[in-house]
Amino acid sequence: MPPKDPGVFQKPAGTYDPRGRLDPIGFDRHVRFRTRLPCAPLRPFLDHFWVIGWDVSENGYHSVELMHRPYVDVFLSLDWSGVQGTFRGKRVYEAQGSGRIIGARFLPGAFGSFWSGELANLQDQQLPLSELFEGLDRAAVEQLLEHDDEVVMDRLEELLLLKKPAPDANIALVNTIIAAIEADDTLSTVSAVANSFRYSERWMQQLFRTYVGIGLKWFLQRHRLLLAAERIRGSDAPDWAGMAYDLGYSSQQHFITDFRKVLGETPLQYRATALQRQSTQTEWD
Repeated sequence: MPPKDPGVFQKPAGTYDPRGRLDPIGFDRHVRFRTRLPCAPLRPFLDHFWVIGWDVSENGYHSVELMHRPYVDVFLSLDWSGVQGTFRGKRVYEAQGSGRIIGARFLPGAFGSFWSGELANLQDQQLPLSELFEGLDRAAVEQLLEHDDEVVMDRLEELLLLKKPAPDANIALVNTIIAAIEADDTLSTVSAVANSFRYSERWMQQLFRTYVGIGLKWFLQRHRLLLAAERIRGSDAPDWAGMAYDLGYSSQQHFITDFRKVLGETPLQYRATALQRQSTQTEWD
């Protein structure tokens, strides 16, 4: 029986965007995190290498989160190593005692340059590390993790370079589209995005299915719901109807239904939970 899968905490490089983390204050309190840029030949494919570590009390820490972008991660740890695809639902990751995970995060749409499988088959899945690196078994991972962070990231980089990924302009296009959606709230529908980039809706949807394995519509919904969660955490008195309208919903009830379906609770319940967490944090400080 394989060891228990601890999951992989998700966190972007560069300026920290907390939208995927439903308790960003708690995460920053309990988890150490840093990133490193890949070498130049891998930058068209990788967002960053990353290291997370934790040393928590016997009660442990639970991180509740949603993936805010359709990323794929390759990760190494003493407990579990593998390839993690895009998870569409809310996930709870548990950290107990002390530990370390080191990995590489691929740009949306880029993992197909390293793996011959169908990207759609990677949704909500974790694959064994041997699916990507033949011969890198548990014993080899344990031996590698005896070294410091930089040595492990160097080795991951070498293994990925051996895959000799071919340049693909559509990877850059996928990431340009995602960045445009995150920068412009008017790009809230497939039609609006397709018109902005002068492609047909059908072509745009097929681009995301082929390169990302998840439809553009999914990403649009995820983006606006996590934007809503961010606004709820940062507002003293949320305007629920105005928020729903600003995010492109035809009604407040439609907004509530989508929010509950994805985050597991209504916006009002989420706000109550966030306030409770903030109160607990204040007591700790």
